[in-house]
Amino acid sequence: MIFTTPEFVLFALLFFAAWAALRGRARQWLLLGASYYFYGCWSWKFLTLLVGSTFLDYYVGRALERTDDPTKRKRLITISLIGNLGALGFFKYFNFFIDSAVTLIERMGFHADVHVLQIVLPVGISFYTFQTLSYALDVYRRQMKASHSLLDFALYVAFFPQLVAGPIERATHLLPQMVRLGREKLPVDWSGFAIIALGVFKKVVIADNIAPLVDMVYSDPDTAYAPAVWLATYAFAVQIYCDFSGYSDIAIGVSRLFGIELMQNFKAPYGADGPSDFWRRWHISLSTWLRDYLYIPLGGNRGGTWFIQRNLMLTMLLGGLWHGAAWNFVLWGFYQGLLLVLFRPRWLDGVRERLEAPRITRPVVVFLRRLAFFHLVCFGWALFRAENMHDCGVILQKMVDFTQWNVSGWLTEVAASGEGRYLAFTFAVVAGVVLLQMVWRAGTNELATRLWRAPAPLRFATLVALTYAGILFAPEQPPPFIYFQF
Repeated sequence: MIFTTPEFVLFALLFFAAWAALRGRARQWLLLGASYYFYGCWSWKFLTLLVGSTFLDYYVGRALERTDDPTKRKRLITISLIGNLGALGFFKYFNFFIDSAVTLIERMGFHADVHVLQIVLPVGISFYTFQTLSYALDVYRRQMKASHSLLDFALYVAFFPQLVAGPIERATHLLPQMVRLGREKLPVDWSGFAIIALGVFKKVVIADNIAPLVDMVYSDPDTAYAPAVWLATYAFAVQIYCDFSGYSDIAIGVSRLFGIELMQNFKAPYGADGPSDFWRRWHISLSTWLRDYLYIPLGGNRGGTWFIQRNLMLTMLLGGLWHGAAWNFVLWGFYQGLLLVLFRPRWLDGVRERLEAPRITRPVVVFLRRLAFFHLVCFGWALFRAENMHDCGVILQKMVDFTQWNVSGWLTEVAASGEGRYLAFTFAVVAGVVLLQMVWRAGTNELATRLWRAPAPLRFATLVALTYAGILFAPEQPPPFIYFQF
């Protein structure tokens, strides 16, 4: 069930009608049943994994709270790690590692005849696994007390707005809200409608309508012109942002209608001026998860330069692998780690400060720095979007080899195909989104709050316009959100 389909609209209307008639724990049971139904619409079989993960970490948390024995506590957290990461590893990476091993063996000159299982990736498993695992780790570190209500904890894990694509919520933030949900009537934040409208606009009007250009180029990069590769890469940068942040916006907006506040997951990432700033703005729930549960335990910023660089590279390599079982995701993670390492030296901060010192040139320098880093981000998105390592090589070669820039041939082909207006529309949308973020580095939450504080006629007209645009430009078959595959 996808947020932008009529089926979800009907589901939401029926749910909120029942929600309004109930109070207290009855609301909790309704929400849990609706969340399980929402997830079960993809596959009832994989609902058992979600329930199993819930029971595992609930009882591990209770057991951790009852004992102070270090050996028992380590044994319990190991059970949680093996159970959660074992399920994630099997369903997401089993075939990947088998295929990679077979390829390596055959390149060494040996024959390998291996029958690979046809394993289907359960939707959202990467998200709810990290969410339940963070709870167990927080209880183990004594950063929070274990939940004493299985219903509260099950709601924390299965809360349907953010279940399948985040944000990856921490139990310290979301679980207390689930507890309050059963005890009191939480105040509804009606600005959720504004965030939902903005999220639907980003997904339906922008992401879904520039997706065909991206798919056309990246499905066959060998025959694509170099300018088309760059335009498709720019378009994908905007597509994946509007697609993923659009989901997060809708999840945050729907949650506000319950009185539940989810964390902000995006904050104008293309306004970043460096890799650290980018990861403070892009998929914030994942980047902070990797920081707190991987980078800092590895040693973080402690130790010498080499150890810090090692920690950065390992964190981003595993972050890349989290996104998908393919070598191009590993390469993308390596590239992101390399950016963090290269931008880390302090002398770069001194150069930046000297360049920005004159007040007259400061805005220009800041804008150019953000624009330059945006191109580095796009270079990484090319690795992310490529369908295999061969395509990675072809795309990167065309992006950096300016001898292949047959602009006249490309424009002639575009004119003959009649796609000129569509390409112009795509370029205008991409430029508009990116420039807006570079100038106004705020997230959708801030924009929605300002919209909701506007005079009622302006607020109403804006919501109607956003809704009408979503209906007018919606494709016949709404594609799933990109991060559903992760």
